[in-house]
Amino acid sequence: MSLDTPAGYTLIGALALVVVGLLLLAVASTRLAGLLGMREDARWWFSPAGGRTQGLVAAYVGSLVAVGALVYLVAGPGLGSSPALAWTLSWMMGLALLALSATRMARLVVSVATEGRTALDEPDEELFVVPDGALGDVDLIAARTATERGEWRPAAELLAASVDDDMRYARIVALAVQGLRRSRWLDAWLSSRPTDPNAQAVRAMLAVRRAWELRGPDWEPRNAQGFLAALREAEELTREAIDNDPLDPSPRAVLVEMARGQQVDADELDSRTRALFLLAPHHQGGHEAELHYRSAKWFGSDEEMLEVARAASAAAPPGSALALLVVTAHVEHYFSLAESSPAHAERYVRSPAVRAEVSQAVDRWTGGPDGASPVNQAKAHNTLAFYYWLARDRPSARPHLAHTLRHLDTWPWALVGDASQVHAVAQQWAHAGRRPGGSTASEAHRHRTTA
Repeated sequence: MSLDTPAGYTLIGALALVVVGLLLLAVASTRLAGLLGMREDARWWFSPAGGRTQGLVAAYVGSLVAVGALVYLVAGPGLGSSPALAWTLSWMMGLALLALSATRMARLVVSVATEGRTALDEPDEELFVVPDGALGDVDLIAARTATERGEWRPAAELLAASVDDDMRYARIVALAVQGLRRSRWLDAWLSSRPTDPNAQAVRAMLAVRRAWELRGPDWEPRNAQGFLAALREAEELTREAIDNDPLDPSPRAVLVEMARGQQVDADELDSRTRALFLLAPHHQGGHEAELHYRSAKWFGSDEEMLEVARAASAAAPPGSALALLVVTAHVEHYFSLAESSPAHAERYVRSPAVRAEVSQAVDRWTGGPDGASPVNQAKAHNTLAFYYWLARDRPSARPHLAHTLRHLDTWPWALVGDASQVHAVAQQWAHAGRRPGGSTASEAHRHRTTA
């Protein structure tokens, strides 16, 4: 077997490619990556993940070529009179190895390229969680279950006992969503207590939700006229609720919620938010609704959205989940950037400035007298888990994903696709490489059984 032949030169070149690929793969996985110009905030091709992927692909391709060349060198002397047959045999061997290994290698390349955030394999069944707007609120779940039987009193008692504005609003939203399926219990409640501010607040929110159902989830409304007519009716019901109890912030927050659907101007939005925040300056639902109105995809800009989010987050009381509104704004800005440049969006959420701002927001949220408030806590864990998944920060994502295994919210996971599927992929990513102490599936099971 002589290397001083075209096949020998091919073998030497292929082995060199394997060595270079393996070296690149190894160096890109260490702190030495910076010496080769690879940085986490660089474009993907020049990031450690890009370096590892390129090294892996180079080593794989080099291996296939090397095997083909080696087969020719070994078989060639025995088939001296038929060099074409030797070449055919070598390429058939290379193609056979490709066929046997391509699927597994594709899985590995996708995993390395996305740092485990995407996989060709379906996540373990135990990682699929059904989203539930109640988010573990056992009292809300009990009241919601009662409405299935047509009983309204548990819901009335629940909201009457909800003294925290944010908790009450979250429960109103959940009961309104329940009313989309069945609302005879609400009709009975209003019939029995027509001036009950809680019943009127639920009715107003339900009217808004029904309007959005008419509009549909697509950017272009499927029934624009019906949508706007339903919102006009919802505004009438909401203003009736405000007149019934002018000191109740919930219907005023509903007015802010419907503002972007009604396409009101900025002055009208300012009027609605001012009236709400005079009563409840840190109303999380109201601030979130204002944030969406002021975003670039509705009637503002990303700069305006970030400005109002930063102001609300900075003013949030320590321990309040409102402190994380700036994280919501960064997530929204990520998707705005991704429309034109996914790579730019990646660099944005992983940038030191954004990471520092998120860290400060988390410190404020957890910095209350008794730590993070239980109000909207599950929602906060979903927001943070999603952000850290976007930022490819496994250590920071894991504790929040442990909570979302118990209480999964639709937002923000549905921004990417089916919430349950996307969340399962994130769970799989977060626990990649942690099998010595137990599989991903067993960890998920352990989280659920101890919840």
